[in-house]
Amino acid sequence: MIDTFLQQAAENRPVYICDVRNGFQARGTRPLHLYVTLYDRSIRVFPLSLPETTGEEQAHFVASYVHASLYNILSTLGAVRVDVYLDKADPSLWSLACNLPRVFQVDEAKERRTGYGKCLNVNERVLNALFRGEVRFSLQPHDLSQAPVLPERPSAPAAVPVFHRLPALTKGKMLLGMDVGGTDVKLSVSVDGALVLCKEFDWFPSAYTRAEELTAPLLLLVRLLRAAGSLCRAGRAEQIDQRALDRSATLEEMRRGAEAMERDAGTDLCLFDGIGLSFPDVVIQNRVVGGETHKTQGLRNNSQLNYEAQFAQITALNEALAAYVVPGGPVRVINDGPMAAFAAAVEQGAGGADLSRGFFAHTLGTDLGTGWVRPDGSIPDIPLELYNMIIDLGSWGQRKFEPEDARSIRNFNTQLPGSLQRYASQSGAFRLAADRLPRQAPEVFQAALDRGLFRWEGARLAVPAEPEDMRKPCLEFLMEQAAQPGDGICQEIFREIGEYLAVVWRETNFILRPEAQTRSLFGRLVMHPACFQLICQGAARREPELRLLAADGNLANTALMRQLDQRPGCTVAQFAQAVGALYYSVSR
Repeated sequence: MIDTFLQQAAENRPVYICDVRNGFQARGTRPLHLYVTLYDRSIRVFPLSLPETTGEEQAHFVASYVHASLYNILSTLGAVRVDVYLDKADPSLWSLACNLPRVFQVDEAKERRTGYGKCLNVNERVLNALFRGEVRFSLQPHDLSQAPVLPERPSAPAAVPVFHRLPALTKGKMLLGMDVGGTDVKLSVSVDGALVLCKEFDWFPSAYTRAEELTAPLLLLVRLLRAAGSLCRAGRAEQIDQRALDRSATLEEMRRGAEAMERDAGTDLCLFDGIGLSFPDVVIQNRVVGGETHKTQGLRNNSQLNYEAQFAQITALNEALAAYVVPGGPVRVINDGPMAAFAAAVEQGAGGADLSRGFFAHTLGTDLGTGWVRPDGSIPDIPLELYNMIIDLGSWGQRKFEPEDARSIRNFNTQLPGSLQRYASQSGAFRLAADRLPRQAPEVFQAALDRGLFRWEGARLAVPAEPEDMRKPCLEFLMEQAAQPGDGICQEIFREIGEYLAVVWRETNFILRPEAQTRSLFGRLVMHPACFQLICQGAARREPELRLLAADGNLANTALMRQLDQRPGCTVAQFAQAVGALYYSVSR
């Protein structure tokens, strides 16, 4: 069994972790049970079984499976502690378990952690946010005979879905919704339950080396939309500086526009009644606490400044935003994945859908975002960093490329191979294209090179981000190719992305055990109907029962989302989270 996986990996084929788990659980004879104490002090047990191994290569593969499994659990759920129970009389397995604290660098400082240890940086910041430094993570092995018998937890009473109540709460208020992404920021303003403004701003946060470069544009956008929204609320929309609201407006043009509209508004200038913010990082209790995403790579790499002090300014973003909200008004911040799920749940609720099982969604953009919302509208305080989840233990030929190479399967931040960031995302489409097109569709690859969508930088193949950011044009090119008649390699690229999503579905069911089984998809990768259908085809190859829904105009059931769907230059797939953030701002 192990040799079959090793052969697949050596042939540069994926070896999905869920397939390895299925094989090991069915035929393994060596128990290794993970008792994970979660942030709420409950304990979740993951009873793994491992096979006997022969030789170093097999032992290394089994160890990589254990490391990836624990890493996925920590990246998804987080933990106060992890206790590992196994047969102490099994020397090689006991050695593997005793080595886990070193692999995950439990005792290292945050700035010294690499690879698997990166998830503990996030976990440590979450623990500090929840327990104010009084709790420290631990990871310890124990003999299986000491494993506690846990009482069965009583089933929680069925929650009453609240999503359908939220649209009415936007009445009589001026609200701001913000969706912060890796390549752009989208904003929406509602006044008395009507969508009056949408704004898009392109940026490249991973290149920023100071926190102010990230926070200042966001606060300027809020100031700009506050001034424009005030004019709308006063019935003076004709005085809005449309140039400042244009997508191509510079920071200076937006600053001048905000100042001019503030002067024009005069006594009509008012504060927002609430702000909802979707941010691409781990968020706990309305504070950004992750700090290990690609978006803050420039800050982390700036050796001239203390990263923790810089990131603290991002953590305090909710406090800075409060200056633009009425006293006591809500500033509600959440990760972009849960925001996508929340937005979709509100629309489904307005359409009469049964949300008694909650809602689960993915955003397929610069990274893969994931959102899980319970039926009562609450969002679990867990990292849910699925873009870091390792799904592929194979594809060894693509491990040799550095993370900045489009062909690499290595995570940009952790450098670990096989993570979702390079599979079910924009980067996944680039990787598959960079790997397949030169060999299987050279004329298409040459066309991409001629347009500057790919660029050779010595031996490295890249999608240029400067002097002009070609990431969006490159994805649009691949989507256009996939939408053409026939069955070419670009169609298969999007089918493979669907296959990866099916693996994610299986892995999230294993770790999170959500009742909701349908997955709604947001983002640029599902904007084109043909590409979405290809993704569905790929998912069905592995998991025929998995149901995927595209967050397009068919999801527009509330008044605000219907107005968005009819707004020129805006699509539900692009702006749904910004509108969903309006509803999130008034939720409790």
